[in-house]
Amino acid sequence: MYRIILLAGATALGVGWLCTAHAASGLTNIYSFVDGNDGGFPESGLTPDAVHHVFYGTTTSGGAGHNGVVFSLAPPAQTGGAWTETPLYSFTGGNDGGIPTANVSVDPKTGAIYGTTYQGGADGYGVVFELTPPAVSGGAWTETVLHTFTGGNDGGDPDGQLIEDAQGNLYGAASEGGTGVVGVVFALSPPAGGQTAWTETVLYNFTGNSDGGEPLGDLVFGPGHALYGATAGYGSDNSGTIYALTRPTSPGGTWGFNLIHTFAGGAAGEVPRAGMIYGRDGNLYGTTAGFASSQGSVFQLIPPTTKAGAFTYNVLYDFSGLGFDGNGPWAPVSMDAHGNLYGTTLGVGLSSNGEIFKLAPPASPGGQWTETVPYYFNGGTDGQFPYSNVVILGRDLFGTTYGAAGQSGFYPGTVWEYQP
Repeated sequence: MYRIILLAGATALGVGWLCTAHAASGLTNIYSFVDGNDGGFPESGLTPDAVHHVFYGTTTSGGAGHNGVVFSLAPPAQTGGAWTETPLYSFTGGNDGGIPTANVSVDPKTGAIYGTTYQGGADGYGVVFELTPPAVSGGAWTETVLHTFTGGNDGGDPDGQLIEDAQGNLYGAASEGGTGVVGVVFALSPPAGGQTAWTETVLYNFTGNSDGGEPLGDLVFGPGHALYGATAGYGSDNSGTIYALTRPTSPGGTWGFNLIHTFAGGAAGEVPRAGMIYGRDGNLYGTTAGFASSQGSVFQLIPPTTKAGAFTYNVLYDFSGLGFDGNGPWAPVSMDAHGNLYGTTLGVGLSSNGEIFKLAPPASPGGQWTETVPYYFNGGTDGQFPYSNVVILGRDLFGTTYGAAGQSGFYPGTVWEYQP
């Protein structure tokens, strides 16, 4: 019915291609951006490509066009060697797009990379792009703009990873535009026979009422083969919502909208801006970034046992932002083979520069999840402000930090590896 194009960090992935690249125990900075042609200030995480043995990612700054890049990062051939970063495409901020903020996706069959830019394009509201690999090793990648957002009924400012179904359709969300001007969920269909243009279809227009608005983060196919996502704002309590879209019963029909959960704010959660993952246990997991009355949380949604039943919403952990605790998880969580959840917080922690956290499931159903913090960022060469999700490869964790110019030195972001 559907497939996902390598969602970075959603589950534990095979580690064979990194067998020579293990770092020592603890966190290792495996690449430091300089905000030149290599890019700088990444908000997105990494997407592993096990076929070609590399990570892919984006940066919001740098590149030859000074509007961000798509890059690859290859592990060293020998233990202790340097990782190799290669900018694959530099955005100009013009018709090709600019400032990519979301994870890219990789088609495992063709090796093509799909993604979005938050800005740029002919109308300044972002694009959906495809990067096709070169025919000859070492050649240039080719960018094709699949859709240019106008900020009107088609949406604008997309900010999430794309997913693909078995027919090659791409799905995503745009945080602005639509008939309600507060965002849309869209699909892009590949060209029909003899044609070259992709076709955008708006699956749902948010109204800013009880359904929510400003959909940020990733979509995911989940229980019942529905498409699940979150809105960062609006809803009956103005704290965001979770929704599901179900396929039409006949070709060309209307997708069904179901409101799954309304965030109430405070300790109950507010501003879910990252999207969710579909856990190996059949439940949905996500984060809230927090806002005026909270510091963010990790939540679980358990599907109903009957067709007419409701999802069960549980807050697994509520960040306090105090002491050794973090605040502001802006990325999805990831789940390992044992059901542990990993993620990052943007701020606080031991040194106020963000942290990597782990949530271990309870020993018995209904018990409390246990939070531990494997690593606190120091704001130096190890990085600062991790916006990204965590990729799990075997026992090792990988991710990015955004960096900041206000540190002692100029560190426009890093790629890190953490080994327990």
